Amino acid sequence: MFNLTERNNMNLAKIADTVMPTGYTFQQEQLLHALENQVCTGMLMCNPRVTGFTSFAKAVLNFINDEKAPKTKNNLYKYLVDNGYYEGIHKFSWSKR
Repeated sequence: MFNLTERNNMNLAKIADTVMPTGYTFQQEQLLHALENQVCTGMLMCNPRVTGFTSFAKAVLNFINDEKAPKTKNNLYKYLVDNGYYEGIHKFSWSKR
């Protein structure tokens, strides 16, 4: 039987902080996917405000820490693709990268 006291004392990592094989955290990968989806299809994966920012582009800009990165979603996505941020995130994609 599983002891609830032991369960409560375990240090469980947040899913968002789990480092993926690409080197990004799960949260960062999802933000990159959301930005790509918004730019390529025009559809939002969810309301960007759940990230704490008003757009996926601003949320991505928050973690890449690149002063030269453009601020608009289309230009940012192109910049990220050109600079290899999407390398290895997914091997197969319908996108035009």
